[in-house]
Amino acid sequence: MNKKQRVIVGMSGGVDSSVTAALLLDQGYDVIGMTMQLLPEEDSKQSACCNLGAVHDAKKVCGKLGIPHYTINSRKAFQDHVINPFINSYANGETPNPCVECNRYIKFDELWSYADSLKADFVATGHYCQIKKDDQTNNLRIFKGHDPKKDQSYFLYMIPQEKLKHILFPLGHLTKDKVREIASEKQLINAKKADSQEICFVSQKSYKDYVKSHIPAEKKHPGEIRDLEGNTLGNHDGIYQFTIGQRKGLNLSAPHPLYVIKIDPLTQIVTVGQKEDLPKQHIQLHTFSITDPKRDITNENFEIKTRYQMKTIYGRVSNADLSNQTATIQLEIPQDGIAIGQSCVLYKNDELIGGGVISQSD
Repeated sequence: MNKKQRVIVGMSGGVDSSVTAALLLDQGYDVIGMTMQLLPEEDSKQSACCNLGAVHDAKKVCGKLGIPHYTINSRKAFQDHVINPFINSYANGETPNPCVECNRYIKFDELWSYADSLKADFVATGHYCQIKKDDQTNNLRIFKGHDPKKDQSYFLYMIPQEKLKHILFPLGHLTKDKVREIASEKQLINAKKADSQEICFVSQKSYKDYVKSHIPAEKKHPGEIRDLEGNTLGNHDGIYQFTIGQRKGLNLSAPHPLYVIKIDPLTQIVTVGQKEDLPKQHIQLHTFSITDPKRDITNENFEIKTRYQMKTIYGRVSNADLSNQTATIQLEIPQDGIAIGQSCVLYKNDELIGGGVISQSD
């Protein structure tokens, strides 16, 4: 590099983003660390991540590496694009994925909003995934991370070409063990810091408690639990408590296990049935996009994930309308637990093709 290219690294205080900054520094980049304050101040005191300790750790790492560090207030953007939609989604009987929306609106947009003032060429994060260039088309592609246990490509299907050109993922070819080893070698204070396993803004015992305490009064509606024949089996005090495929917590007495089959936000009726009533074969998606908009994906077969922690299943795109951001997926074999609000993500040979949010299944 004749002139050092500048990169803003999103630093959470964890080992992944810290090693990201260290590796880019070793590669000759001019590195700036940046930590986003995302949670309301009171919530940040209780959160396992995104707290004051995380900001402190990020600053300590930057001091160790000899790079500048900035803390930015991104609370309003996080409230508007992640927390409020999360609450509203559950209030409407959906099962949202806030990490997808955080990556869609926060992780890169917020960092990049400071690029001009800091004269940055790139933004970088500690995601475990890889960006590779297609030599034939010159387009950039996203691939799964080398470590299958840490791959985070599922959350990044919405990143378009123009953004990919300015993003770096230095950890994509590494395992988590290797990342910790690098952190230890560089004597970073968070080398052994545990990973956060929870939704960062949910400090209560469960997401149900969080939603119950934050949902507006006008959206708290009791309703009935019915079987597929329309018989009333019980009552509930809010559809936010349920997700498709749920078995526990129904408080129903029956001779066989019952599962949530359907949640109707208009009538507040939760429909339950047996396990054989769960599988669905067709999935409708909204907010659908692909990383390479010039690629024709209609009638092509893909490996598919409808939740982050699952083995891939198989299906094809029977219809895709990129202008309206919609698509229809036909699964090879009907599957259980396809929940409205989760993301359906498409892969081909470890390459991330695209995805969207599930709006309907049958």
